[in-house]
Amino acid sequence: MTNKPEYTRYLPHYHHIGATFFVTYRLDGSLPKSFLDSLSLWYHAELNKIEAQVPSSEKGSAIYMLQRDYFRKFDAALDQCLCGPTFLKDPAAANKAIEQLTRFDGEFYHLKGYTIMPNHVHALMDFSVQLDPKDGTSKDDYKNLDYVMNRIKGASSRYINMVLDRTGKACWQREYHDRYIRDHRHLLASVDYLKQNVVSARICKHWKEHPFTWVSEEFW
Repeated sequence: MTNKPEYTRYLPHYHHIGATFFVTYRLDGSLPKSFLDSLSLWYHAELNKIEAQVPSSEKGSAIYMLQRDYFRKFDAALDQCLCGPTFLKDPAAANKAIEQLTRFDGEFYHLKGYTIMPNHVHALMDFSVQLDPKDGTSKDDYKNLDYVMNRIKGASSRYINMVLDRTGKACWQREYHDRYIRDHRHLLASVDYLKQNVVSARICKHWKEHPFTWVSEEFW
């Protein structure tokens, strides 16, 4: 089951009901507009090629791979921390971000893992908790990813700004990036990405050394 895609400035969000999502949200101003515009132009140019040249039976897979490549470019730029604030390095700010992620665990999603980077957050959320266990249909009060991210970002913005004495300033960038998890192999790859992001960004040598990276014990 899939909701109608909801568009941000750069990419559509396909809210698959009850799916697991790998979500990335970042601090306001953490990437320059010129980079994002260039990345968006590249993405849509490649998408047009797929639409024009790839057989219908292969388009889904091709678009999925394109979105993967988009994310890799996007996240690599974030990891460099070349632009904008990096105050999530502050334990007080990181802990406030974590508090809001864990706040809704078991209500809107099962939290499978997260990592708090200096200027962005990755989280793995399983929305199947909102499905009826009898037949797998969505509950009447189902809350989609967009609703949940607004709750998480809104509350964490307030508390982060309070502890850092930044009241009245923008905290999170409005848009976020998400990819739904297609299968178990993709799930394991996403968990590995959570673990290794702090290592590849040279924040620490092993993910367990980073106090703001966590994955469910089922993936240890």
